[in-house]
Amino acid sequence: MIKLIVMGVVIAMPAAAYEPLVEKQEFTLTEFVTDGGETIPEMRLGYETYGTLNEARDNAILIPHYFSGSSHAAGKYAEGDAAPGYWDAIIGSGKPIDTDKWFVVSVDSPVNLGANDPNVITTGPASINPATDQPWGMDFPILTMGDFVETQKGLMDQLEIPKWHAVMGPQWGASRAMNGPRAIPIC
Repeated sequence: MIKLIVMGVVIAMPAAAYEPLVEKQEFTLTEFVTDGGETIPEMRLGYETYGTLNEARDNAILIPHYFSGSSHAAGKYAEGDAAPGYWDAIIGSGKPIDTDKWFVVSVDSPVNLGANDPNVITTGPASINPATDQPWGMDFPILTMGDFVETQKGLMDQLEIPKWHAVMGPQWGASRAMNGPRAIPIC
């Protein structure tokens, strides 16, 4: 007698990328004063959002990125993009950070290492100093972790979000999340 043994094979497949396509947005903070007391006339930064902000504006989650990252946490800019954002596996409909429930905001940081990436909007040493019409270079003010948190607070204010439901991020983003209570209201 022949016994047939069927073994189940589980194949791990990558989750589908966040949909719809993601759009990079931009905000500007004017006359941004650093912790060191220096003023940056225009602090331009990019951000992305996923999901929908509810009427009460209380379903927002902030995701600051890791040290060499950008605000591209989920999805793709175009169908043909090779890879989605760095946290795509956990941001989206039905995923752990469920965009059917949460409005997720990811923001570029000042002095972002991807200053030459067309999908990164950042102000830093490679940006043009309006006083000289030349790149800031070594004249760019030294920024603290608190300054990074203040830029996130500026975006929060512009989006009219009274407080974040949560702030979470990988690596350096987690450091900013822990610095948040000084400037960012969290429920």
